[in-house]
Amino acid sequence: MGVRVAQRIDRFRAGLLAGGLLLLLMLTGPAQAVVVDRLYQAVVPVEDTGAGARDEAFREALRQVLLRLTGDPAEVRELVPAAEEDSATERTLDGDAARFIDAFSYRRNEGELELHATLSAPAVGQMLAERGVAVWGANRPRVLVWFAVDDRGDRELIHRENTLPPFLEEPMQPLDREAIAAERGPWKEPLWAESQRRGLPLALPFHDERDRAEVSLSEIWGLFDRPIKQASRRYPHDLMATVRVNRAGGGWRARWQLWRGDERVADGVVRENERRMVVQQLVDAWADRLAERYAVAPPRGGDLRSALMKVTGVETLASYAGVRRALAGLEPIRSVQVKTVQQDHLTLDLAFNGDLSVLHDYIGLDERLMLAGGPPDGAIPADPEDDTLRLYYRWDGERGSSMLPGRGEVQEIVPLDSAEDAGGSGATLQ
Repeated sequence: MGVRVAQRIDRFRAGLLAGGLLLLLMLTGPAQAVVVDRLYQAVVPVEDTGAGARDEAFREALRQVLLRLTGDPAEVRELVPAAEEDSATERTLDGDAARFIDAFSYRRNEGELELHATLSAPAVGQMLAERGVAVWGANRPRVLVWFAVDDRGDRELIHRENTLPPFLEEPMQPLDREAIAAERGPWKEPLWAESQRRGLPLALPFHDERDRAEVSLSEIWGLFDRPIKQASRRYPHDLMATVRVNRAGGGWRARWQLWRGDERVADGVVRENERRMVVQQLVDAWADRLAERYAVAPPRGGDLRSALMKVTGVETLASYAGVRRALAGLEPIRSVQVKTVQQDHLTLDLAFNGDLSVLHDYIGLDERLMLAGGPPDGAIPADPEDDTLRLYYRWDGERGSSMLPGRGEVQEIVPLDSAEDAGGSGATLQ
């Protein structure tokens, strides 16, 4: 990178320091991970609009939000036990839940009365921090789900509908929520609902001619990971789940596997009588596993860890802003300060909370930031007498754009919209 570009970056840096991060927030976000919205919204069925029903609905709304934020059903039961439970501890909330409610309204849904509530993020966050509860941030991995069903010999793959005529040259645009809702079926609808309940971004493949050329339905049913991974390359995702479901007696049996790249990180078997319960157990197992990995506990005594992060490949103003934008949105990171800009090298001073491995996992959600040598966690101590860590990464902004749909071919998946309660899955977690 020439001197002129370096000077422009220096001027750009000065402008950012003086004018804030507004421009950065307008730039593109992570390439694969999804920033989940509606984490603080809840819908609760109610019998009436009386004070008693409203107060209990507020508590249930708080439970829904806490499950999305903590990913830990046991934690939620301790913080806000159900009325019939006698399990109060020193961490259990005192008083009613109304103080966490920003706004609420009543609506009719197919004749049923519901309370729709929006909770206060600052109030909930402060409460969790005071109790030392780990929080799973809004930046979450996208899970691509290959879901095969055999219903008494009738075998199918649960997939997204491709509504774009093949002769159109323009790339497919994301379907709106109404269009997705119109596709709901006996398996899609619970997948949609559980994705929202747990705040876990799920996506389905199209299973079009291109997919079928890569992987057959028999291979998906057999959970053969190699051809499924090959077919998955066209879809942006962080993890891949493979599921096969068949009738078992009067109910259903589902075998599943969860993959991160070539690593099978979890697997299990679910047996339930109803489709919705099968899907709930599956999504609970995935969400519980990912929350364990990504939830960040508040700093004890306000202590934060620090690291110097050197990023190469920062050759333009857009890449400079992209690096800052990518890091600023990660849950463990509390501050990002620019130390030096030299040619295509950017050195940042990070203040972060939690373990280094968790920070590394969050950075890994953005495929544009790649480890540039060093140990597996990308961290190298400065020297034996200095515990400051140095992280070495390389920025590749093109990797984000490579997953976008091209002209004349469909390459985009539309996540089932994301966000509560859990049950055992019989999973074996590695």
